[in-house]
Amino acid sequence: MKGIYRIVTVCEPQTITKNDGTQMIKQQVVMREQGSQYEDTYLVTWFGNEPLRISQGMCIAASVRMRVNEGVYAGGAGGVPETRYYQDAVLQEYACLMLGNING
Repeated sequence: MKGIYRIVTVCEPQTITKNDGTQMIKQQVVMREQGSQYEDTYLVTWFGNEPLRISQGMCIAASVRMRVNEGVYAGGAGGVPETRYYQDAVLQEYACLMLGNING
């Protein structure tokens, strides 16, 4: 999904270690879709070698990969397994938009 978003919140970056011993940055961002009647808000995750260079209030053009995952979990009483679904949203690429005063 590609679009223009306004940054609502930028979480602190976390360093994670992959199975092969290398490290990468994981950072979560809350961003709101711009320009539609119903502006949706998304919590997305960024994986990269450097932290994001964005801050609250900025507008960005971004590409987000959305995926629905399915998992089977042991239930509560009686241990009956149940299927649960969750959505995964990953920020793939972004570009900061420079919005200046258009009135001069």
